[in-house]
Amino acid sequence: MSRSYRIRVRQTLRRVIRASDHVSSQLELPEILPPEQMAELLARELTSRGFRRQGQQVVRKQKGVTIAVDLDSGTITVSAQTQQKVDLSLEREGRAYVDSGPGAQQVKGQLRDALQASLEKEAGQQQTQLQKQVTDQLEAALGDLKQELDQAVNRATAAALKLKASQMGQIKALTEDPASGSLTIVVEV
Repeated sequence: MSRSYRIRVRQTLRRVIRASDHVSSQLELPEILPPEQMAELLARELTSRGFRRQGQQVVRKQKGVTIAVDLDSGTITVSAQTQQKVDLSLEREGRAYVDSGPGAQQVKGQLRDALQASLEKEAGQQQTQLQKQVTDQLEAALGDLKQELDQAVNRATAAALKLKASQMGQIKALTEDPASGSLTIVVEV
């Protein structure tokens, strides 16, 4: 009668998982002045709102989200990324009729393969969960950002209209309501 041996295998998986997401959109900035001047007015408005100038871009990082506005093209890119260390460990048992040799090595190999597959699956689930968190974080930031960028574009447009009116002639009357965003300019040509 044969005797079976219990074979125990422990497998560990350590890695850093990363998740990122981004969305791009286009600002609608009217061409009241030449594009360079409109970009400069927008840059001034955005820097007053906490953005930092980096060449032809203005960038702000807040709560793990990076907002970048390309001043040349008017493209807004909002991105979020994070990383997390994963340290997983599993143990399984199997049976073999010998405690060493090819039969035992085969059982150990099968156990290791099964453990590795289980660990990879668990790491994949954590990766999916981390990706969902990043996407949710990005969606939350987009809700607040839209209103702020619309206000910045409106203020830059108002500044451009004032400049254009002063180039056309003498401004006789200027009425501005910041609450509603309305602007009335009377120019004598």
